[in-house]
Amino acid sequence: MKRSSRTLNLTFVLVAITIFAPLGCNSAGGQGAGATAAGDLSGPLVMLPQYQGRAPRTCKKVTSPPSAAQAPAMVQCAMDSLDPTGLTLTQDIKLDMGASRRFVYNTDAGLAGIDLNAQVYPLRGSYTWYFCRTIGNGVPAGASCVKNVVPVAQGWCWKTSFGDWSCKMQGGAPKMEAGAAPTTY
Repeated sequence: MKRSSRTLNLTFVLVAITIFAPLGCNSAGGQGAGATAAGDLSGPLVMLPQYQGRAPRTCKKVTSPPSAAQAPAMVQCAMDSLDPTGLTLTQDIKLDMGASRRFVYNTDAGLAGIDLNAQVYPLRGSYTWYFCRTIGNGVPAGASCVKNVVPVAQGWCWKTSFGDWSCKMQGGAPKMEAGAAPTTY
């Protein structure tokens, strides 16, 4: 029995879809095989009652180049902190991730622990960061933080010499306002 070329083409397409569909797609917000969703990078949200806001985000070790979907969580993990002077949180991160490029001394030398032989992924976008003090005498709930909107920012995702990846952003002069601490990622 002789098959038509149309039947053979259809068979080829179906076999290709069957083989390649499980591999996934890592563009346009999709998750490729082995990729970790941003929510899977950190543990559950923890609230700090003394700030009436969330605790700094902490991420698991990332050992492969991050996706554009993972980068905002990784920026929070690198930039959030809690120390004796107060709570610093990063929110509302919007970013675009550029194509990977080689290390450039003028822009990349200050990235902590950077592997000079690994690729760097440039970031651009915006974010809001908060600096909060403990709620108490003279520091009322709902107004314990300074909110800093950074409308134009740049950043990087880079591999360290220990084999893990980190991301951070920085921007120009922020617009400052008083406000409450964030309660979500």
